[in-house]
Amino acid sequence: MEAGWEGEMARSRIDLRNMMARAAIVGKRRSQDDELFAEELLFDHEELEHIKRARNTGPRPGGTNATGRKNYAESTWARMLRDQSAQLKSHTSPESKVFRNRFRVPFAIFERLALWAKGWHEKGKADASGRRRIPTELKVLGVLRILGRATCFDGIEELSSISVPTMQGFFHQFTSKVRSELYDLHVHMPKTKEEMSEAEAPYAVLGFPGAFFSMDVVHVAWCMCPEYLNHLTKGKEGFPTIAYNVCSDHQGRALSVCPGAYGATNDKTIVKFDTAIDEVRTRSFFTEYEYEVRTGPGDEDRKMESGAWGIVDGGYLKWAVTQAADKVCSLPGYARWRMQMESVRKDIECFFGRLKARFRILKTPLSFHDKKQIDDLFFTCVTLQNLLLDWDVGSGRVVGWEVDPGWGLFEDDESGASDARLWSRPKLRRFGKFNEFFTPEPTADFSEFGRSCMPAHTARLLTKTPPVPGEAQRYEKKQSALVEHFTHAVSAGAVHWLR
Repeated sequence: MEAGWEGEMARSRIDLRNMMARAAIVGKRRSQDDELFAEELLFDHEELEHIKRARNTGPRPGGTNATGRKNYAESTWARMLRDQSAQLKSHTSPESKVFRNRFRVPFAIFERLALWAKGWHEKGKADASGRRRIPTELKVLGVLRILGRATCFDGIEELSSISVPTMQGFFHQFTSKVRSELYDLHVHMPKTKEEMSEAEAPYAVLGFPGAFFSMDVVHVAWCMCPEYLNHLTKGKEGFPTIAYNVCSDHQGRALSVCPGAYGATNDKTIVKFDTAIDEVRTRSFFTEYEYEVRTGPGDEDRKMESGAWGIVDGGYLKWAVTQAADKVCSLPGYARWRMQMESVRKDIECFFGRLKARFRILKTPLSFHDKKQIDDLFFTCVTLQNLLLDWDVGSGRVVGWEVDPGWGLFEDDESGASDARLWSRPKLRRFGKFNEFFTPEPTADFSEFGRSCMPAHTARLLTKTPPVPGEAQRYEKKQSALVEHFTHAVSAGAVHWLR
């Protein structure tokens, strides 16, 4: 009886220790010292060693090494970065060209993006459990691959050994950071007279002085749209979409992007809440911008017009700053002016084509539940598009147009011969320049880039303006002056197509 009583007491002590152990593990420990003390108090040496082995070396889902995590250093992308680093740094090497084809950006831009991401993502070399962190370079490669080729998160795990939840979290964090910190740096309306003249010069050559952008709405499919939003997101496409109003200049640079609206919203409603267009309508920098137009066949027949404007299609409101080619008009020479404007307006359509061809994720239905995540994704693609344009122009792959600082409307050309046609055809020259994002050394601090974007709902409340009296009259007056100018400029041979 005594032996049985002792055995029962021993089992009771074991049960008590196990109960106390579970309570200590489930409860929140105050410090590591408290945890070690509790383990030494509750468990004997053999039990403690067993627990440690179970914690550190036990099988985990997807684990392949002793720590329960995959070896990132032996992944496909890690070996590529390690073995081909010298070849990738040369932008003319075959490996560098393959890298850009696979990740849509040159290796130099990837290095800058990875360095920038480390500033806000990495807080140390180890995570909370003391294990080495996943290299940020691999995560950035995963983001670029998803944007460029619409690869699923599981496909990224095969190439980088990064788990799907980890990649999903970093992807949305990366796009949100690009929108808040890099978007304002690379995507903005002209801020100086030089930038304004540079954007307006190509349009002046084409016969549209004062214009500096083309504008249209692009739709992105949203396959994870909630059921209660279907009636708001289903428009003429027949499936749920998010609509973005985008302005682009003749060179193919995005000037502004309006936060996404539900797909059933028409262009007239979207443009009312576009902060960039509201600036063009109300800010003195744009309303007081002056340019010359012809009023007759003679060289002396010219006058000054004020107010910058953009080219749109017939789906927008008839504002003075948004000129569209109407189907029917009684103005003389209107038919030819309309054909020219419809051709020039293809700038924005070409921009959308290049954007979706480079970032294939925009051509596939997006499977994100949160609309903000879709907005961040689209803003990121547009930012990278401008960033790549800066790189290509600076490296000489593409050319841009810059107004000659010495050109004058009434001055003679360099040969001394007076040419009346030069008044409406500013001198342009090809140029190349690097964006300021690439000028710092690799060790520079990128933490202070940009500023936070205004929330979409706040922007809509602040930019909603009542109709301006007399807007229709100003629209017709400006269009009449533009058609008259174009007619006389064509007769004088002053309208040219940029090649």
